[in-house]
Amino acid sequence: MTRLVAALRRAVRAMHHVHPEHNDDRSAAEAEQLAAALESAGSLGIRQESLLRHTRSPLSGAMNPMAPPMTSEYHPDEKRVVSSILFNEAYQGPPACVHGGFVAALLDEALGRTRHLTDRNCVTGSLLVTYRKPTPVNVRLTVDARITEMHDRKMVVRGEIHANGEVTAVGEGTFVFLETEKFNALVTDARNASK
Repeated sequence: MTRLVAALRRAVRAMHHVHPEHNDDRSAAEAEQLAAALESAGSLGIRQESLLRHTRSPLSGAMNPMAPPMTSEYHPDEKRVVSSILFNEAYQGPPACVHGGFVAALLDEALGRTRHLTDRNCVTGSLLVTYRKPTPVNVRLTVDARITEMHDRKMVVRGEIHANGEVTAVGEGTFVFLETEKFNALVTDARNASK
């Protein structure tokens, strides 16, 4: 599957450079065949166990062709997680810039990774994003996230996106801790609502 995911990522990026009026019946037929083959091979439903589900994350999923993907290094002594990602032009908003929605999603994902330093389940309670300057595509980005406040029921995490040594966006998130039973109940409700 790793080769397939890599090839699909290349295809998504390549599509960005194909003119909308370009017609290629052969490529369309091959893509339809591939889609049909993958649909028939699918054996996992939406209710995947945690370890499998994480491989499908939209930002860090190694098995998700939409994911750039993101990698993270954990520094527990510093209450810090450093993540790295490269968005190609498929994630473009303004010319040569990462779409602001992906910038916000990146901050949510990277700041949320700090939960692994606490060994507790949490959900995003709030996320404030300040855009300092455009975040470029095709440049290795680093997100430095630190836990700045720790409370019984929540933590506050601050992070910055760096591109070429400059800060392009800053995020501050409040992450609410949930006991395992409540977290599982929320996830079960969402799974039941999903099709």
